[in-house]
Amino acid sequence: MSAFTAVFSNELTKMFKRKKYVVFLIIGMAICILWTVIGGVASNLIGRFGGGFMINLTPTPMGVLPIFLQILIPLLIFMGATDLITAEGAEGTMKGIICRPAERWKIYFGKLLAIISYAAIYLACIFIISSVLNQIFGRGGNFNDFSTAFMSYLLTIPPLAVLAAFAMMLAVIGRGATLTMLLLIVIYMAMSALPVIFPIFSEIFFTSYLGWHRLWIGALPQMSRIVQMLVVLISSGITFLMAGSLIFDKKEY
Repeated sequence: MSAFTAVFSNELTKMFKRKKYVVFLIIGMAICILWTVIGGVASNLIGRFGGGFMINLTPTPMGVLPIFLQILIPLLIFMGATDLITAEGAEGTMKGIICRPAERWKIYFGKLLAIISYAAIYLACIFIISSVLNQIFGRGGNFNDFSTAFMSYLLTIPPLAVLAAFAMMLAVIGRGATLTMLLLIVIYMAMSALPVIFPIFSEIFFTSYLGWHRLWIGALPQMSRIVQMLVVLISSGITFLMAGSLIFDKKEY
């Protein structure tokens, strides 16, 4: 267990030592601040020229979540997988990592957990900054609004973990970081677009459940629907985890 903890800590530290991950974290918070500024200016203009009609455009935690959940965080997960797996394999640094006194599965799962943890930290920062901005410049909210938003952010972590496992599996197979990143983006875009054209794919693709927190707000879905979602997520996650770890265990570096 100590070896796994050491691998996880090392990989997460490695990510934050790369400036781009910190920069993207700052960009996410800056988007919320910029949204607040633009929303405040737009609200004043609407109130001034709209005959006194007032509208609040300050970002709320629930309002900003879809933007980061569907676009930016998946891109960062793909970036983390290609950096920690594909790029290190191509650069030859993976040889030194697998020579450490830790089984390969611990190395693989440590890298995966580091990526998921970064996504969770990113979500936490977005939640905090958007909540503070909403309380100061927006209409605020009561405890129920805050708890609903908090639970929604927590519920996004399981499907993001499955997405990270999928990205890791492809990253192990990939030979070049750039090509692997491009492949991940193309596949993700296809899996996001196909359910719009053919709704039947929304029941099959795990990416359809990235926004599943909306199903838990208000009236709960039917038990059959809950079981179906859990089966798709759990089965997809197990498949990606096992396939990725087995390929990583057998791969020559």
